[in-house]
Amino acid sequence: MPDYLLTINNQVLLCYFISKNPVSKSKGDKEMKSKKYGMMLAVLAAAGGVSASAAPVPVYELKGLTVTATRQAETTKDVPANVQIVTEKEIKDRNVQNAAQAVALATGVQVDTTVEGSVNLRGYNSKNILVLVDGQQMNTAWNSTVDWNMIPVENIRKVEVVSGGQSALYGGRAVGGVINIMTKSAKENGVHGAVNLGYGSHNTVKQSYMASGRKDRLNWGVFYESKITDGWRSYLSSYAIKNSKGKNNFTGVDTSSLDTTADGKEYIIGDRGKKEVMSESYGFNLGYDFTEDRKLTYKFTHSNYTWKYTDPRSYLSAGFSKPSGVPASTFFGNRGWRVYDMQSLTYNDQKDKIHAHFGMTDYTKSGYITPDKTVKASRTFDGAGSKTSYPSKSWDFDLNKRWTAGSHTILFGGSYGKDRFDETIWKTVSDWKSWDSAVKGNKDDQWLGGKAKSWALYIQDKWKLSSRWAAYIGGRYDYYEKYGGYNYYRGNAPTRLESDSYHQFSPKLSASYALDDHTNLYLSFGKSFAPPLLYQLYRYAEPSYGGRYEPNPSLKPETTTNWELGIKKDLGKTKISADLFYARTKDYIDLVTIGKTAKGADIKTYKNVGEARTHGAELSVTHKFSSLWSVYANYTWQLGKVADADNGYAMGRDYEIPRHLFHSGVTYTNHSWTVNVDSMFVSARNEPGWKSGKFKSRDAYFLLNMDTAYAVNKNLSVQFSIYNILDREYYDQESASDKYYAGDGRTFTFSARYSF
Repeated sequence: MPDYLLTINNQVLLCYFISKNPVSKSKGDKEMKSKKYGMMLAVLAAAGGVSASAAPVPVYELKGLTVTATRQAETTKDVPANVQIVTEKEIKDRNVQNAAQAVALATGVQVDTTVEGSVNLRGYNSKNILVLVDGQQMNTAWNSTVDWNMIPVENIRKVEVVSGGQSALYGGRAVGGVINIMTKSAKENGVHGAVNLGYGSHNTVKQSYMASGRKDRLNWGVFYESKITDGWRSYLSSYAIKNSKGKNNFTGVDTSSLDTTADGKEYIIGDRGKKEVMSESYGFNLGYDFTEDRKLTYKFTHSNYTWKYTDPRSYLSAGFSKPSGVPASTFFGNRGWRVYDMQSLTYNDQKDKIHAHFGMTDYTKSGYITPDKTVKASRTFDGAGSKTSYPSKSWDFDLNKRWTAGSHTILFGGSYGKDRFDETIWKTVSDWKSWDSAVKGNKDDQWLGGKAKSWALYIQDKWKLSSRWAAYIGGRYDYYEKYGGYNYYRGNAPTRLESDSYHQFSPKLSASYALDDHTNLYLSFGKSFAPPLLYQLYRYAEPSYGGRYEPNPSLKPETTTNWELGIKKDLGKTKISADLFYARTKDYIDLVTIGKTAKGADIKTYKNVGEARTHGAELSVTHKFSSLWSVYANYTWQLGKVADADNGYAMGRDYEIPRHLFHSGVTYTNHSWTVNVDSMFVSARNEPGWKSGKFKSRDAYFLLNMDTAYAVNKNLSVQFSIYNILDREYYDQESASDKYYAGDGRTFTFSARYSF
């Protein structure tokens, strides 16, 4: 869902409104609303008082130059891989509201339309996609997920999306590809800035302030971005018709008016109400140019993100009631908090071709609180609950150097990294609405966690065989060690889980051939290595809804073999790319049921279930008819399945992956006006026999969107957007969880951008 807002350009006016702590409690709720409108009024007043100075037109980088795919600057046409670049201009023109939507402009990318968002690339989600911000890993050390709304979109300079296995250069997590988000820095002397403000459906307010400057060798930048929304279409609340023993959970309750889920096993008994969200990010960067070729840059980002459900509704009676045995969280949902600090220090030497990077991503607060059964069905919904907290931290260091020797360009480097997570489950907290509520001692409280470290060496040789032929030969050796796993629960002595280590060599061989000045063919082969996630190895949990999740420290890493064949054609006004891809994963890891509890609930754990295969084809076309009109279209066909399964795991098609993705649009630009009409089709991902058009079905859907922008002058522009013009109703599932949701209906955004 696109939230809707007011925006004002590239570099930025600094208005420093910072709230270091996420808002909580009833007092905090009032502060959230007053802060939202107060800040908006203040900024509007400030913007109105700024004189129109002669600001330079934003300078956008050349489209088609990538550094991510081969770790050196090359045009996308020459790189033997499917590489796509989303520019700052495209993000601005399309009124993109979060980082996930920016990534979704690339071919083969599916984005869940929840406000948190999640990205799927060639059938892989963030567990097997390496997401970088200025070279620093964004994936959490806990379960490798990415909170896309915690990446400030107005600070993005460009996004590079590299599809397919990239472990030969980037190691584990890069099985499905690499997404590298690059942020802005000042390139011209003087001070420049921008203010971005927006308002839209669901009472959504977004604001962004940036300022940057350069004086000779020193450059700096600061930014602040926040978004507050009252919510969108609610998560529906459903509950099993029968319990684990086959008894009716709704005895004595009139269920004649209730709908069922797609599988017919649950009644839809209400909804959680609106999901209010607040996100806030701020940071700065400092850079120093020792010479024109030697530069040192430090970047810092702090981000916090909170969500909560308000005004839950019951469909069981005119009042608010629920059958006995239905957990309060079925109606009330939960409240969540996440806070991180990201730091990176980068040295880049273009003369001696040395690159060094050190960074840390620290999720200092991450978790949620759910209400317990003592919460009454009253309009205040006050009461106790349980709290789950899983902070994590990652450190990364990478150093590489390039040499040129005749027709060879050799890259050699090494990396070192550490991950850790600690999870705490408090079975009872005094106030389920507050993260900082007093914790009551409970014998069932639980503590668990684990660590991992890795080091690697990698090498790549770009061999220019002739004016038409080029080959890329490389590989990476990874050593991975997991250790320090522990589990302490139910008042027992701590359990220490076994340590282990893995090592893997990931080769990569690619070749490209220039048919002519406009056309390149490429063929690529490689192997990728993905160690188990820490939470797959060490997590133990007994959720309030029943069942149990057990750790499996004996998991083996996944190894994937990738093949890709493609063609790229650049005719100036027309650009075409097409590719075929195939991937085979051995020791594929998935969640499986291994037994039942005494009460009949499932006991689950992660296991190496066998061999998985994915294959598909991608086609992308852009054409510029004239200075006024241009069109684009891309199509992806993909299929995934478990072809050879162990441990009783069901073989067959992977219904998490849409077989067809189609994205197209037309853009009209005439002096001050820009209009873009965009459409997206996602095919069904339903299990056989699931009923169409019902909750928990994943039917095909088609969305039509429009963005229009008008440049009032060289400093001020306004923008209006409509999402889901046809107001289509559809259901989808967050790829990183088991939660289904109703997609957002027709929504609007108005935005304004002022730069100087």
